[in-house]
Amino acid sequence: MDTEIVVIGGDMRMIYAGEQLAKRHSCVLAGFDGLGAGQRRGLSFSGTGGRYDIAVLPIFAGRSHEIRCPYANRTYDIGILPLLIKRGGAVFAGKVFPELAELCSANGIGLYDYLAREEFAVRNAVLTAEGTIETAIRETSGSIHGAAVLILGFGRIGKLCARYFSAFGANVSAAARKKSDIAWIAAYDCMPVDFADENELLAAIQGADIIVNTVPAPVLTGARAAAVSEDALLIELASVPCTDSASRIRTVSAGGLPGRTAPQAAGTVIADTIENILSERRMDNGGA
Repeated sequence: MDTEIVVIGGDMRMIYAGEQLAKRHSCVLAGFDGLGAGQRRGLSFSGTGGRYDIAVLPIFAGRSHEIRCPYANRTYDIGILPLLIKRGGAVFAGKVFPELAELCSANGIGLYDYLAREEFAVRNAVLTAEGTIETAIRETSGSIHGAAVLILGFGRIGKLCARYFSAFGANVSAAARKKSDIAWIAAYDCMPVDFADENELLAAIQGADIIVNTVPAPVLTGARAAAVSEDALLIELASVPCTDSASRIRTVSAGGLPGRTAPQAAGTVIADTIENILSERRMDNGGA
């Protein structure tokens, strides 16, 4: 019998995730009441009285117990999940938090965090880096070629941003704390900047036309913020802003970029990750 899936809330990437999942399973939507049939990619609506094997939730942000449904102009509390999911079923969510884990455990529901999967993180980082380039082109009046770009942090997204900006001919520097990251920055043919060397960091900040932040911490405040050029652009990718609320820096808040710049690709990444988890579950159950 087909696995019955309900996709609850989120942005357009969740519609595309549902479309991909529907190729192999029965899949319906909840919390997308404001969309027409064409926008729903052929998926049908579900009420809140159905019982499903799997619920797919969006990436959580803000108040953790609420499932945002922007296309229905409402939210669902996570307390609705036991009413929708069969006992022994599963929830797939982007970011697992204690209240959700406790709810699922108490009701015999499996819980999987697709955001924590490495294949999701890598592919989503690619889309984030692409969206960062698009944002830089849209938000600046100059050329990326020859621009001085400073990347704060050198994790997955920082590495890919360095690669893409370099490919556009930018002069890329990147700041990190770990000596291993400093070595990787040099290996990427970028200019390493050590967060521990304040003079070095201030000079890099002062000379930057574009700053891309990937560090979820206030690392661009005080003298560092004052060193930013008036004409510079800050693209904020981190979940926690790197500046304070009084900052004069021209900032584009770009969290969740894949959902805005590449929703179809981002939805496919979510669906593929869920399929990988389902495949592993079948293997753990002897192929059942």
